[in-house]
Amino acid sequence: MFGKIAKWFVLCIAASAVGGTQVPEQDLQTLLRLKIGNYWVYRGTVEWTYPSGPEEDAKSARTRFGKKHITWKSEIIEEVTRGEVKALLVQGSIFDLPWYEPGTKPEQYLWVIYRNRFYSIGAKPEILARFHDPKDSLTTLIIAEEPVLQFPLRLNKCTVEVKPEEPRERDDLRYCWFLESKSGKDLSSVGLPPNAVDVWTACYQTIPSHEVLGFAPTIGFVSFDFSHHGTLAEAHVKLVEAHLQ
Repeated sequence: MFGKIAKWFVLCIAASAVGGTQVPEQDLQTLLRLKIGNYWVYRGTVEWTYPSGPEEDAKSARTRFGKKHITWKSEIIEEVTRGEVKALLVQGSIFDLPWYEPGTKPEQYLWVIYRNRFYSIGAKPEILARFHDPKDSLTTLIIAEEPVLQFPLRLNKCTVEVKPEEPRERDDLRYCWFLESKSGKDLSSVGLPPNAVDVWTACYQTIPSHEVLGFAPTIGFVSFDFSHHGTLAEAHVKLVEAHLQ
């Protein structure tokens, strides 16, 4: 089990000019540590805005915002393989944290590997039913989603296009997941070998908000940051514990 990680997390900045950097193609299940029983624990802060009422005045407006230190766990609890699709049911995710508000509970997600791509999909009841249906190949579920990561990892490239009926018309890096940077981190203090570990920064930038996901191959997701550019909504967490088989 890895202990507490040193004080660091990656923030998204302007895209780097090094577009061809990549890592060799490897077994994605190993790179992402996708195995039943594996879990990751994150710690950090969330901030939110309370809904305003019709009788709000200047005094109440000053108390409409909240902030909290949180601990959040993500654990793989079930998996299925359907042809080229491997899907894992996960309890809790860092993707619960955007738009956090008091009472938010960990939700279930499907983490999916399809060919050379990784997806994270909210497991609504109808999707859970498909996950548990052995006759469902799940491929139609995948092609309607945008992958978070595409392997081999390359900087400054949008992941595979989403929804064939809605072709991407933008020529920039907004409204798509892309890898913005890679940096070496020495995590020997948490039980890893004393050599540097590569941490890749995946970003999703829109006009109203941005998300930043730190990913270390063979360890998993090590940080997450979300910021809304208007109404206060923030989430900033980093990995503090991991149980990896």
